[in-house]
Formats: sequence, C-alpha cells, structure tokens
Amino acid sequence: MPATQTAVNARVEDLLQKQIAEQRQIGVQVCAYRHGQPIVDCWAGQMGPEDLRPVQADTVFSSFSTTKGVAATALHILADRGLIEYGAPVAKYWPEFAQQGKQDVTVEQAMSHQAGLHAVPKPFTFDFINNWQGALDWIAAQAPAYEPGTATGYHAFTYAWVVGGIVQGASGGHIKDLIAAEIARPLGIQDELYVGIPDGIEDRLATLGAFPPPPADSPMLQLSPDHDMFKAMPGRQDFTFNELRVRKVCLPSANGHFSARALARMYGALANGGQVDGVRLVSPERIPLMQRVLTEAQDRVIMMPVPKGVGYFMGGAPGVSEAIGPRRTAFGHPGAGGSVAFADPEVGLSIAVTINQMHSGLQGEGPVTEICNAIRAELGVA
Repeated sequence: MPATQTAVNARVEDLLQKQIAEQRQIGVQVCAYRHGQPIVDCWAGQMGPEDLRPVQADTVFSSFSTTKGVAATALHILADRGLIEYGAPVAKYWPEFAQQGKQDVTVEQAMSHQAGLHAVPKPFTFDFINNWQGALDWIAAQAPAYEPGTATGYHAFTYAWVVGGIVQGASGGHIKDLIAAEIARPLGIQDELYVGIPDGIEDRLATLGAFPPPPADSPMLQLSPDHDMFKAMPGRQDFTFNELRVRKVCLPSANGHFSARALARMYGALANGGQVDGVRLVSPERIPLMQRVLTEAQDRVIMMPVPKGVGYFMGGAPGVSEAIGPRRTAFGHPGAGGSVAFADPEVGLSIAVTINQMHSGLQGEGPVTEICNAIRAELGVA
C-alpha cells in the first residue's frame, strides 16, 4: 500500500510521535481505510523494549485477543457460503461437542461467549495449547459453568477451540489454513497476518513489553482466587507470548501476529460492503448479520457489560470496546494491552492499531483509544 498523504495521516503521525516522546508507546503501527481506500498508514518507535531497531510497515505484532476478530471473520465467510447457520447447534458441525448437556448450544451463543466454557484447565500449560486436537477434545468434554444463553463470560483463551472446532467441523479444514486461504492470500496480506507464525519471519517480530501492575484501586485486587476471571485468564502458566514456541502455535483467541496494514485491509473490506480492491470476503447481505448485538449483559469474567456479536465485540459502549467507537453497529476486537482492529460500516471506516507497550486496563483503552478518536474526529465521524 503506498504511503498516504492526507490530513488525517499527518495528524496520526504527530500523535504517535507525541505518545512515544511521553513514553506511552514503544513501537506502534496505525492503518485505516475509508470506503475501501487507505487513508492512514504510519508507524513509529522501536521493535521492543530492548530491541532498538525501528518498527517498519511490515513488522508483525503479537496482538492477543485482536486475533478473535480474524477468527470470527473466517467463520462468517463459511456462513456466507451456506456452510454454517448461526442459529444451528454447534453439535451439528461438531458432534462431540454435545457432551455434558451442550447439545443445544448454538453457534451464535458459543461465539458470543454465552456457552459457559470460559475456564481453562489447571495447570494451563504450553503442552495443552500446543495440542490442537487434544484441546478440541477437552472443550467438547466440558460441562458449561451455567445454562448456555442465560449469562455471558468471556472465553479469553477457550474461544480458540470453540471457533476452531466449529470451523473445522463445518469445513473439514483447519482454521489456520482457512484464514490463510480465504483472508490473507486473497487480500495480499499473507506475509503480515498469521495465527501461528511460520519459520523465516523472526526478524520482523516485535517484542512485547511487560504488563504494568494493576493500580491500587483496581477491583482485580479484591477478587477471590476462584473468581471467573482467574478461571478464564490464570495469572500463571508455563509460557509467555514472546516465546518463539508460543508464537508458532495456532491459538486463534490470543496469539495472532499482524501488521496494522493487514488488519485494516481485512476490516476495510468488511466496512465497504464486504470487498476491497475487487476482492470480496463476504456478500453485502452478510454485513448486517455481522453487526447484530447478541448480548449486552454484565460479563462474568471481565466484570462489565460488553456488547457482543457473533465473534466480535461491538462499539457504542465504554470500557473494553471504547476504541471501536460510538456506533453499536461497528464490530471488531481489542486485545489485552491495547491493540485493536474493527470495521465501522455506517461510515465506511476501518482502523487497526498494533502496539508493543502493554497498557493498564483490560483491553482497548488509553493511547490506542486516543488514536482511534483522533482519526474519527479528523474525519468528522466521532
């Protein structure tokens, strides 16, 4: 994508330099599309806390739960082809899932974190996440924590195998391969969008900084050890996300590696009737189905109401989805530490921000929201 020369691009470039000077960012990329055309494409800072190399346009950042939106898009592509029905039981595509009373859990309930499957195994280990079929079998054998459809609890890690099992059952293929074949390659972003990295791109990997400790008034510090948050996101495991062995695992809830360019292009298609530059991901009729809000209830894991759709977080709410903006019909996903990518079809806008300085707050807050708000303000769509 050629460098853009627009007022909004200049505004973002200035903001990035300001955030870096204030030590609020280490390295960052920002890209945005409007009506199918790139309007922001800039990057700044360094590759990691100890890696002084400058960030480039094709640097790839580990982006935590921003990965969920890419995985959800793969599922919607299958739905657009008639291979998945949102209201059908997951067990229609994945018969083993029917165990422990889950036979009636629908695809849309599972994809909107209403299946009661947020808890990960104890201990939560690298060997577990590295065993794709073993993890699918484990999820299929679990009993829901509550009656599915009656509550919502963020499937922080387990979303990987929920969406992966549905996609695999419906298509006969691995979700990693589907993302590559149906999203990355058609859009020409196959070198900058991975869920499980290949060998040979190690020199393009940004390194994440450490998460800051929660502030003294954080409600997290008051939680009991058996709270649903810690069941979904255990404080300790035997791996970290900067490790190369983890980066290579397919974990479509948490370890996608992306450039902002790649994410903004994918969502740029979804904000533009399903296509960009003549490449169609889904039909125009699919977009309203991707914009549906399925639950806005208080989330049992992240302890705040979050509007959720079929695999996406929606806009129009404070907190974790604030960066996605004021319109409830916008959809995408933030990631822990601050990355975000989304489509806002009402105004034809997509924005993606990838970062390596982890920020306090759960997701999508702080400097990244400031960047997204600056873009919307410059365009007059705040």
